[in-house]
Amino acid sequence: MGNADRNRRVILLRVIKSTRLSQTLLIAALLLVAGCDRGPSPLPPESLQIRINLLCSTCDDFLRCEVSGVTPQADSYRLYRLREKSFWAQIATIWDYLIQLVRRKTTDVRPLSVYENQGELRRVSSVVGKARIDAAAGLIQLPDSIVDMRNGEWRTPTGELQGQCRTLPRREGYAWVRAMLGRELPAGRVP
Repeated sequence: MGNADRNRRVILLRVIKSTRLSQTLLIAALLLVAGCDRGPSPLPPESLQIRINLLCSTCDDFLRCEVSGVTPQADSYRLYRLREKSFWAQIATIWDYLIQLVRRKTTDVRPLSVYENQGELRRVSSVVGKARIDAAAGLIQLPDSIVDMRNGEWRTPTGELQGQCRTLPRREGYAWVRAMLGRELPAGRVP
């Protein structure tokens, strides 16, 4: 019986030591996570005139920006298309979803196409740019300008007001691009 009691004490000591170690590791992990700053929080969606979902990597978003002081008859504006991300960038978005517990996603970079509309003339201005979205600051940085998501102000890179932007529903944006390219809408679809 002496060996059985001794073995029981050794096992009990090992369990207590391993329990204390696991408790210590758990507390250290919790303190580490609790001590981490999740970063700046994005502006509340209800305070934004222009809303862009940072975690939607397959969404196209359209911004229609009109220059201030131009007569409405001129029908002159610029259309920015924040395109869907590449395949690998979409895969990386899975990480963005998972890491939300520890760090909020407040910034994003999206491929950008720029279209010009000047009366009856529509043309592609650029397809190689990037749009940088900062939901904490409420700004969209474009290659040639900055859009304030809170009020839709369209500014030059130096901060001078040049006009106003608004989002187009995706359906209208796609219809505009298809019309510019001379392609018909799919049958049974109305913009």
